[in-house]
Amino acid sequence: MRRLSTMFRIAVLPAVLSLAVAAPAAVAAADAAPTSDVVVAGSGTLAAKGTGYVRLAGSYVLNGSRDGGWLKVTGVTPWTVVRVSGWESKTRFADGSLLFRGVHGSFHIAGRSIATAISNPLVRFAATGHDRAHLVGTGIYFVNGHGPFRWADGGVNSAF
Repeated sequence: MRRLSTMFRIAVLPAVLSLAVAAPAAVAAADAAPTSDVVVAGSGTLAAKGTGYVRLAGSYVLNGSRDGGWLKVTGVTPWTVVRVSGWESKTRFADGSLLFRGVHGSFHIAGRSIATAISNPLVRFAATGHDRAHLVGTGIYFVNGHGPFRWADGGVNSAF
């Protein structure tokens, strides 16, 4: 009897768990109307390339490049690293937030409990850490090496 119970756990339990995990995702994907908003949340790595608006919030390391537009980092502390090259103007607000306009170059941002907003004609980036990303516009993204997914696949919630 003990052997049968062990075999049940080995064979049936993983199948039931995979259905329990996959079924809500399939239902959510079927119910979601195509829009241009994508929300990705969790821990891991997100890589994306596209045109539009990106907002990242959490604790992460972000590297990328952009062709125009603006980039804003909020929640900046003395331990936050913000390196942006090729900007036309830089504004530091009273709360420590930084706004870079006319960025045609690369950026490196790292910190805890920070938020980065990017509005651009073209951005390419990779973020690693624990955070939440909101992608609006057109483009593709990869989550923990899986993808490509389109930004236009609205209603996507995924861990990364």
